[in-house]
Amino acid sequence: MPQTRLIGLVGGMSWESSALYYRLVNETMQRRAGGHHNASSILVTLDFEPLLQAGAGGRWDEVAGAIAQAGQRLARAGADFFLLTANTAHRFADEVQRSAGLPLLHIGTPTAGALRAAGLQRAGLIGTRHVTAPGFYRDWYQIHHGIELVPPGAADCAMLDAIIVDELTHGRIDAGSRRRVLAVIDRMRLAGLQAVVVGCTELPLLLDGAPAPLACYDTTRLHAEAAVELALATPS
Repeated sequence: MPQTRLIGLVGGMSWESSALYYRLVNETMQRRAGGHHNASSILVTLDFEPLLQAGAGGRWDEVAGAIAQAGQRLARAGADFFLLTANTAHRFADEVQRSAGLPLLHIGTPTAGALRAAGLQRAGLIGTRHVTAPGFYRDWYQIHHGIELVPPGAADCAMLDAIIVDELTHGRIDAGSRRRVLAVIDRMRLAGLQAVVVGCTELPLLLDGAPAPLACYDTTRLHAEAAVELALATPS
């Protein structure tokens, strides 16, 4: 196998999903290249607690600064491009990419591509309260790809956020929480939606293997797979 590009990963948001990324990236590379091939990657892990506290206090400049510094470390380490292994972190995608001076593979790019390939311009959205709220995440899909993402109601959004932050980021997989998330997706189906974007990199830990009432577009898996394709691509 020819030499591949070096994948940079900004992780720790949370480490549970960063570990999932590492597994998915290497599973994908082994599937694509065969044998015992691994993806060539570098992971910079951030301390999640200060980021959560800063975000809760509205000090988003501190969060952006920490993520930008991680991107700079990846650039110095020789990464050819990098990923932010959290949907919420893409609130700062543009400034982090400028600061790092590296190409950023946006988490929404492969998911939007998959939706459009399926002929979908409208889909449900589940994730943290920052992702489901009006603003950066939903706007990005609409502006760049003409895709409307529809979140659940306010009570469901609050429940999803609590499950993600209080359970999944601590590695707690609860069957009752899985049923509640699947019920949210089913309510989206009843509202006429045909698919849902899983816009949280911890939710696949809960939903893996569970039969969902709608087609689920897993941003984590699609992002990891796209990273391997980019790493394998012949430089132009």
